[in-house]
Amino acid sequence: MFVGAAAGFLSLGFVVRAAEMTEPPPAAVAPAQPAAAPAAPAADTGDKAKPLVTIGTRTLTVGDLERRINAQIPFIRKRYANEDEKKKFLDATVDFEVLAMEARKLGLDKNPEVVEAAKRVMIHRQRQVVIESRVTLEQITDAEVQDYYDKHLVEFQRPERRRVGIIVVADEAKAKTIRAEVDKTNGDLRAFQQLVKDNSIDEETKSRSGLLPFFEKEGSKIEKAVVDATFAMAKAGDLTGPVKVEKGWAVMRLSGISPAVDKKIDEVKDQLKRRILTDRQQKEFQKYVEELRAKANIKIHKDKLALVKVDTTTTPGP
Repeated sequence: MFVGAAAGFLSLGFVVRAAEMTEPPPAAVAPAQPAAAPAAPAADTGDKAKPLVTIGTRTLTVGDLERRINAQIPFIRKRYANEDEKKKFLDATVDFEVLAMEARKLGLDKNPEVVEAAKRVMIHRQRQVVIESRVTLEQITDAEVQDYYDKHLVEFQRPERRRVGIIVVADEAKAKTIRAEVDKTNGDLRAFQQLVKDNSIDEETKSRSGLLPFFEKEGSKIEKAVVDATFAMAKAGDLTGPVKVEKGWAVMRLSGISPAVDKKIDEVKDQLKRRILTDRQQKEFQKYVEELRAKANIKIHKDKLALVKVDTTTTPGP
C-alpha cells in the first residue's frame, strides 16, 4: 500500500502544501460577537461512515478522505477523479498520519517550535473565522467602489508615457561625433550608458546613466525639445539627435514606452471591491486585536527591553 520513499514524501509534501493552500470556508460568526469554534462536521452515515484505513486506534473513513480531497482547489481536485491519483493521495495521507502519530510519541507536539507554529496556524484561522465573516464582499457598495476609483484615477486613466536616455554635450559637432559612436553600438544599452558616463555634461541625468523619468507628451515639465524628439521615435531602442536643448546638444535613446491606460470602472469593479475588502478587513483585524489587548490585563516592563540582546551576526540562532 505504501509508495516508494521518494514518491511517498513527494506526495506527502504535496498533500501538506495543498492543505495549507485551501481550507473549507470558516463558520459564520455574528458581526458583533466573538467567534465560536467552527462546528465539527456531522457524523458520517452510509458509505461515508465506512472505514477506509485503520492505523492502530486511528480510523480514517471514506468521508474523511473525501473531505480532504474536496478541500483542495478545483484545479488540484480534478486529478483525484482518476483512481490511481486517488490511491496516491490515500497513501500520502497514511504517511502523514503515521508521521504525526510518531511525532506525538516523541513529544514533538510539546516542542516550543511546534507550539509556536500551531499558534500561527490558529491565528490565521482565527482571522478567517472572525474577521472574514464580519467584513464581507457583499457589504461593499457601488458608491464606495466609485469613490475608490475616483481617488485612484491615475491608475486607470492615463495617457502614454515614455522614458528616454540622454547624452548632453556642449556643441553640435561633439554631438554628431557621439551620435556616430552610438550608431556603431546598434542601440546597445550598456554602450549608451558608457557614453553617457564618459561624455555627458548634464550631471543630473548623468548620475542616472542618462535616464529621465517617464513623462507624458502633454503637460510634462521636461523641456519641449526633448519631449518632441522622444515622441517622434517609434520604438524602444530607437535613437535620435543631435537635438538642440537648453544645456547644449543632445543624443537620445528611447528607453521604454508605458502604454496608455483606459480602464472604465465596470472593467475593474470586482478588483476594486477586493482591494477595499482587504483594506477594511485589515483595519477590522487591528481593531479586534486592540479589543483583545484591552481585556488581557497586559503588563509590559519596558525598562527590561534593553536586556534583550540582539545577535546581529549571520550565524543562525539556537
